[in-house]
Amino acid sequence: MRTQSMLVGGLAILLGTAVATPIVAQEKKAEEKKAEKAKSEKVAGDIGLMDTEKNYMIVVNKDGKLVTVDYTTKTKVTELKASQAKMSDIGLGSKAAIEYVTKGDKNFLTKIEFTPAKGE
Repeated sequence: MRTQSMLVGGLAILLGTAVATPIVAQEKKAEEKKAEKAKSEKVAGDIGLMDTEKNYMIVVNKDGKLVTVDYTTKTKVTELKASQAKMSDIGLGSKAAIEYVTKGDKNFLTKIEFTPAKGE
């Protein structure tokens, strides 16, 4: 009887370990994905260069620092007159506030809000 209860107890511990191990591994993977996800950075300034064929732009901040960012068709673009806009609506000299993430050695634009340059 005692041997049987020890056997049942041992099996219960083994079963508990077998169930818990995948859960711990899943939690580790979730934490690693969070760590991989880049934090958005923000910069505001003038659009100094924009290439809609190669999908990148350069923003010049108030200190004169140049920030180059790439963009895709999924990049959120908003003109500050509360309407949706396209990347081609942004002209040189427009005032812009952008958010971007760094992946490898490139900065990728995730969001841009802009005010058209005077005269546009």
